[in-house]
Amino acid sequence: MCADSSAARSHGAKKMNKLVSESAARLRSFLFGGGLTCASCGADLFSEERFCERCLEKLPFNAGYICEKCGRSIGEDYPVCLECKADMPSYTVARSAFRYEGDIVRLVKKFKTGSKYLADVFAEYMAPLVPAAFPDADFFAFVPMTERAEKRRGYNQSRLLAQALSARSGVAAEEGVLVKTRETSSQKELSRKERAVNLKGSFRVHERSLCRGKSVVLVDDVLTTGATANAVASALFGAGARKVYVLTLASVCSRGG
Repeated sequence: MCADSSAARSHGAKKMNKLVSESAARLRSFLFGGGLTCASCGADLFSEERFCERCLEKLPFNAGYICEKCGRSIGEDYPVCLECKADMPSYTVARSAFRYEGDIVRLVKKFKTGSKYLADVFAEYMAPLVPAAFPDADFFAFVPMTERAEKRRGYNQSRLLAQALSARSGVAAEEGVLVKTRETSSQKELSRKERAVNLKGSFRVHERSLCRGKSVVLVDDVLTTGATANAVASALFGAGARKVYVLTLASVCSRGG
């Protein structure tokens, strides 16, 4: 009898704990719009933040000294980094929300391998750069993929970022402005010059009339050597764009000050 009573109390306590937990989750969802877990570690959140305090402190925000041209983090307060000084990019200016290091590397990989929801998380940190650095922006364009590559991945992560940025900033995201005309070799092991050669002629502007006299914000996930941004910017300028800005989630730090 005692054993049965104890078991019943234990079952009742578990049921009550479950109900309390579910009620708390529903309340957090109602108060904070469903952002219940940290985008990095998965810990429960009790605020509107996208990351828990611990993860937020570890994120490599692209603060401090940056190159005025490419927007990469540099060690000292110089107008432009040594890389831009040696080979000035064709785009107008570029900016990024984070340095490509630490947890951001892992999150970008996660974003590119199925976690599409991260587009909205990333856009929250990218969007403030639009009025600050690109106040005359007319529309967002995104780095295109070939049809085959997009089908293989299931989506274009740059398109998702552009759409999320548009929703947050009110600046239009134009579809179909750019086309990637051919598959290109993997860029990972290529030098800066090799990347430029690899991408040469691989991007075409499909909607040329949209670009004439406009300030275009090109959206991508990561700025590494800048070869992709340069190739696309050249195509946009060739179509009559007045300015071509580049906005990425993250950028690889400059190798020189």
